[in-house]
Amino acid sequence: MNLILARLQNRKLVQWALAYVAAVFALLQGVDIVAAKFGWPDTVERILIIAGCVGFFVTLLLAWYHGERGAQKISTTELLLLALLLGVGGGLLWKFAVDGPVPVNVAASASSAVPAKAGVTNPAARSSKSVAVLPFENRSASGEDAAFLADGIHEDLINTLSRVPSLTVIARTAVLRFRGSNTPMAEIAAALGATHLVEGGVQRAGDRVRINVQLLSASDGKTEWSQRYDRSLSANNIFDLQEEITQALAATLQLQLDTKAGGKLLTGTTGNLAAYETFLKGRNAYEDAHMPDAVRLLQEATRIDPNYALAHGALAEAYVGMANSGLMVPKEAFELAQASARRALELDDHVVQAYTALAEYAFHYEWNWAEAEKSMLRALAIDPNYAIAYRRHSGHLTAWGRFDEAEAAGLRATELSPPRKDRSDLDLMMVGTSKIARRRFQDLVDRTDAQEKSDNPRVLLLRGTALFAVGRQSEGLERLERAAKLDPDSLGNQAALGWAVAQAGQGAKAREIVQRLQEATTHRYVSPMLVAQVAAGLNDRDLAFAQLQKAFDLREPTLPDIGFDFSYDPIRADPRFQELMKKLKLDVFFPLAAK
Repeated sequence: MNLILARLQNRKLVQWALAYVAAVFALLQGVDIVAAKFGWPDTVERILIIAGCVGFFVTLLLAWYHGERGAQKISTTELLLLALLLGVGGGLLWKFAVDGPVPVNVAASASSAVPAKAGVTNPAARSSKSVAVLPFENRSASGEDAAFLADGIHEDLINTLSRVPSLTVIARTAVLRFRGSNTPMAEIAAALGATHLVEGGVQRAGDRVRINVQLLSASDGKTEWSQRYDRSLSANNIFDLQEEITQALAATLQLQLDTKAGGKLLTGTTGNLAAYETFLKGRNAYEDAHMPDAVRLLQEATRIDPNYALAHGALAEAYVGMANSGLMVPKEAFELAQASARRALELDDHVVQAYTALAEYAFHYEWNWAEAEKSMLRALAIDPNYAIAYRRHSGHLTAWGRFDEAEAAGLRATELSPPRKDRSDLDLMMVGTSKIARRRFQDLVDRTDAQEKSDNPRVLLLRGTALFAVGRQSEGLERLERAAKLDPDSLGNQAALGWAVAQAGQGAKAREIVQRLQEATTHRYVSPMLVAQVAAGLNDRDLAFAQLQKAFDLREPTLPDIGFDFSYDPIRADPRFQELMKKLKLDVFFPLAAK
């Protein structure tokens, strides 16, 4: 032992180690500063860190053999050890620096990786440079008829910029609130957390299009780059322009493009201008919740160009929207959604809408929970800013009893959703559903106290339900009745009122609501779950289970919610309910609910 300590002292091993660590630390600090200024990729720093770690052991080895004034001769053992260290270091460099970090197993990570900051494309890979692409201004003389083209170019440019490594791109939905705004650029940049802003305009005249784009520095508002593009109007020209603009922006920001996936930044597109324009109109109809128009337009886009992957993916989502809105028999809609999604992925396996549609198909049609989560997380891996995926994943997580994750995903969805006057109500809907599912009715009452005078039917529905559940029945019924009157087309509001009046002992009124719901089936699709809900409130078990069986046969979208839905508490102990829970494979999430 004393001999080893003496050798350590003679060969100055500790001094060599400390000197090396200090030198490497200073080097990394300097490189970090320079990399930030010149936009160097993260790979440079990863290489230096790994090389520094390997070099530390090489330094110790050299000190051991040659620290005593170089008296020791080079031996075979030393050479073998050096070769081993260099081999290990080379392998680490190849694995973690050149190829990049080991990818996360998305399916295994479940939904725990919900991004914490709105508008960030990939929070885990934030860089010192972040860009917000503001909504493009439509400068066409044709007015609103060309507005969708400006919106389409704006969204597609965000998608291409998102492929630039080491660049944070603010989500499109986060910037929409600044459309037509007179807010100073510095304030917009601060609100979005962006170091740079991109603004532009689109002017269409016949078969010509002009696009003006400029890149602004958020710190001083100066224009770092600007360009005007004049092209003949064609789909290929539009997509080529978007890639050209992306390349120019990346060069200005001194960033490298990622074109490993076939050389193109924007995939799943079309070369047919008519198909592209029809797709944009269909996408706008979908975002405005006009599902029948969305289906019609997207079907037309796929007819014009059968190989248009994005149109097939968007059509799959529109079919899901038809099912969830009660505008189409769910079984038929989900089968069409699956076929469209599969076609999209045959053409391009990076169409995010296809994965969300497949997740909904697995959840509502197959009750395949693992596949539903796998597909939804695949969608979020492709586009971590896709609000629809978070919203639907939140619903799935609630049905699986994972309420904390459901609330986080739901709030993330509202952060990323297009701005609306009732944004706070959207937040409430996401959180309120989870509160009711957890039977935290008093929490929901407290949360909605500030909205006591709201005339929003959704707020009235949540607050009325919570008030009724905590024993303030008359107050709860008054709000549920108002919700039903303010939105008479919402049969869900009618059913909620029916359940409450049934529980309040007003059986005749509840049966009148059942009759109205059944009569409505003669001219529109009515979910059997609505009648089942009121029947459960009446404790009319035969009617309730007859309707639940019908919902089972139709693959009714809300059927998986029975695991947490308190409306079915009056019939939950019935053996038929236990059997239904097992058939839906929900008993694994709510084992006590089936007893």
